[in-house]
Amino acid sequence: MAQSGPGREGRTAWVLAVAVFVGFFDTFALLPVLPVYVHSLGAEAWQIGLAVSVYSLVGLLMQVVGGYAADVVGRKPPLLVSFLGAAFAVGLYGAVPSVWWLIVFRVLHALAGAFFLPALFALIGERAGVRRAEAMGYAGALVGIAAIVAPPIGGAVARAWGAPTLFIGIALMMAMTALLLWRSVPETFQKAVDPSAIKPLALLRIPMLVALYGVTAAFTFCTGVLAYGFPLLLTERGYTTATAGALLGWMALVAVPVMAFLRQWHSLGRTLLGLSIIAACMAVLWWIPELWQLVAVMGIYGVGFGLVFPSLHFLTFEYAPPTLRGSAFALLYVFYSGGIVSGPLVAGAITGILPPGLVAATVVCMVIGIVGGWRVWEGRIRWAQSQGRSFGNSLPLR
Repeated sequence: MAQSGPGREGRTAWVLAVAVFVGFFDTFALLPVLPVYVHSLGAEAWQIGLAVSVYSLVGLLMQVVGGYAADVVGRKPPLLVSFLGAAFAVGLYGAVPSVWWLIVFRVLHALAGAFFLPALFALIGERAGVRRAEAMGYAGALVGIAAIVAPPIGGAVARAWGAPTLFIGIALMMAMTALLLWRSVPETFQKAVDPSAIKPLALLRIPMLVALYGVTAAFTFCTGVLAYGFPLLLTERGYTTATAGALLGWMALVAVPVMAFLRQWHSLGRTLLGLSIIAACMAVLWWIPELWQLVAVMGIYGVGFGLVFPSLHFLTFEYAPPTLRGSAFALLYVFYSGGIVSGPLVAGAITGILPPGLVAATVVCMVIGIVGGWRVWEGRIRWAQSQGRSFGNSLPLR
């Protein structure tokens, strides 16, 4: 007899937690290893950059396809395809004869990854029901834990047993996670009667989602600027890259409990508060000289990160139509990746002209002003309507 009730629900929650952790562990564990491995294949500098960045580029282009698949065929099949495809691609990283073959498998890895995020977060929200705010908070915390532990584990395994061993280990983790998902996680999706009626770009006509996507791009733009400029800033001041890594790890460490324990308060106000904290930190990072000051500011940055990240996912789930939740998360990650990619590009272009952190803070403040102003306008319209007065035309939230 199939297991049901609280026991099955608890097992499903644990398997989804494993899927979140393993899915992001895969990405973070490769960060310190992949450039060195590509170089060992005889790659030139531009080939190393291509091999590292092609994953993000392909993922950016294919996210909408992954979201559409989650809305048409359900949440579970794309997840299984994603984990099994990633296991196949990563497992062959260590057997490639040249850098070009590695790039081919990086593209396959990215194609599989494009099906991961939209299906995963739609499934988490639907399985959690009324506890979805709590579930999104825990998911964000697991992402933060993966970001903390995966790079040192990946580096240590590659140093002790070689990069191919790390690749095989990650592939086995992905394959085992796919098996757990297949056996333990039921589907939550009712297939649409007419798949041609699913139009992902229609989501851009929902003002709240447009606001969330703008906030997401500003948030990850800051993250991209920080990833590019912060290690260079510390090096100029006489610190090592290890110090930069430790401070970034400290930021993630602070963000994890914020995401895990502030689970009930998810609103656009919380998101804008977190974004304001991040903007303030970016504005002062390039001006403070002492290490203790950097530690304090990066800790505060972690609080802002912890406020923003899970709220973006929860609000996307809440405001997306049920038949377009996969596509809504796909677009969220298109804007997420766009900010990550554009941040370093802009920071590199303005270095020597303006402090990158100041530019990032300015961009964030502009987004906060636009989104906050829109919400105030909506509030005035709703108040006027409640009083039986006319106050322009309301922009519907959905």
